[in-house]
Amino acid sequence: MPLSSSAASPAKPSKGTSAFPTVATPSILQPPRQRRARETEQALLDAGRELLAQRDFSAVSVAQIASACEVSVGAFYGRFRDKQAFFESLRALVMQETSDSVARYLRVERWEDVPTDVMLEKIMRYVVLGCHANRGVIKASLKHASVRPEEWLPHRESGQDVVERMVALLVPRMPVPPEQAQMRVRFAMQAVFSIVVNAILNDAGPLPLDDERLPGEMTRLVAGYLALPA
Repeated sequence: MPLSSSAASPAKPSKGTSAFPTVATPSILQPPRQRRARETEQALLDAGRELLAQRDFSAVSVAQIASACEVSVGAFYGRFRDKQAFFESLRALVMQETSDSVARYLRVERWEDVPTDVMLEKIMRYVVLGCHANRGVIKASLKHASVRPEEWLPHRESGQDVVERMVALLVPRMPVPPEQAQMRVRFAMQAVFSIVVNAILNDAGPLPLDDERLPGEMTRLVAGYLALPA
């Protein structure tokens, strides 16, 4: 589950890797050209992420993506084979951002001196904001997974990373045997991901993904189930 949001101190978007092959040349003009190519590619990916947050993948055209960052359709196809290849590049970028962000934000050392209730509330907010920032990519992957299950694999692996880090953070603070505590933390995170995925896919209520109350209610749900000390 991709997680990145500026409000939750996530990783800053990386420039990514250019789809163009590296060409050895002595020309002093080549570095600026390569830089412009990378900038164009990043602009296309940023435009695609924004468009996917507003509409389904099937409703977004190559022309709309190119127009959104003021480049030609030819410039798009100069960098991506087709729209599916573009989406795969966009998802790879989002997953890398998410991996970097999670590794920084959920490291154990960050929370050693933070009270449990404060830590949990901040992490639930981080999860919600990260999913909201990448809701278009997550939703498209979910829909593709109905016919191509492998499309969801990167998100599943990302979610498993988050779960393992939550186990490391919460189990030592729980007043039950570690084996039992681990199962409860994993089940609590299963509930958390079910809530955000349902909100992304179905825009379900009573609290949609962009409702400010959602992280607080998720915090109460998890803390109550885990009987965490304040």
